[in-house]
Amino acid sequence: MPDHVPTMGEDPSGDPRIDEVKADIAATRAELEQTVDALGDKLNVKKQARHSVDEMRERAADAAAKAKQAAPEPVQHAMDRAAAATGPYARQAAAVAAPHRTKILAGVSAALVVLLVVRRRRRGSEA
Repeated sequence: MPDHVPTMGEDPSGDPRIDEVKADIAATRAELEQTVDALGDKLNVKKQARHSVDEMRERAADAAAKAKQAAPEPVQHAMDRAAAATGPYARQAAAVAAPHRTKILAGVSAALVVLLVVRRRRRGSEA
């Protein structure tokens, strides 16, 4: 009768290569987990859209800052005064408009379509 009965997870043969294989399996699992997480991030449309919006905001802010720096000093001061004067009103307007964003966009889109149709008709009648 054997002196020692191996328990679950214990190598019955005492072969050191088993430990290497177990370590390799653990490393492979970790790599697979990272790969699955990366694929999940790429397939998350909402997260990708949020990331795109954040990138666009950063680019717009950078472009605005560069434009302001390139402007003559009197223009920069005028921009600063205008921003300080309209800031609270702009935030208030944005807060009031937020629940109606879809309706506002639809109205602006309709107005643009009407404007384009009227311009085309006028150009057509002038020719």
